[in-house]
Amino acid sequence: MPHSNIITGESENEIWKTIAEQLNTTEGKKKYYTAQFPTEKHSVTIHVDVDHDSSEDEEGPITSFTARLSDQTSFRFRVEKQNLKHSIGKLFGMQDVIVGHPEFDKKFLIQSNDETKVKELFSNAEVSAALLKQPVTHCEIRENRIGANRETVLDLEIEGGLTDPDELENIYQPFKTILTYLD
Repeated sequence: MPHSNIITGESENEIWKTIAEQLNTTEGKKKYYTAQFPTEKHSVTIHVDVDHDSSEDEEGPITSFTARLSDQTSFRFRVEKQNLKHSIGKLFGMQDVIVGHPEFDKKFLIQSNDETKVKELFSNAEVSAALLKQPVTHCEIRENRIGANRETVLDLEIEGGLTDPDELENIYQPFKTILTYLD
């Protein structure tokens, strides 16, 4: 379904103010919306599907944070909420990088083409604490393919359509920290 609301602004403060104003209305909690934040080197897009029509597919409401990266980025990782499939996969040798944060290592399956770099990134207390607080389904660097075109993106997806501006900002800041680390 197309976005019914795209929020942009000249500054982060202006964008957060608009988000808060819109979400503090009953109507605001029943929309799809996208916020676009220009940062120093990236444009971060927050997409929230608050009133998801579950008849369209099996997923429910979601919140996702996405930023395009340089196509020259060779570092890849995927952090995914652990489940039974992962436990079985690990018995057969599936990679699971241990970053040294017991609670984080227990909750997430971590895969990467650079174990040292991914350990350094997710041992950052701000990043790991923020991801542990939210119902994160995955955080990854991946390629988007649209026809013959491709782009490399950092993507973070959370279960549920977050409608609390403070919660959104609490996950946005660590997302920016990850982007800064990747630069």
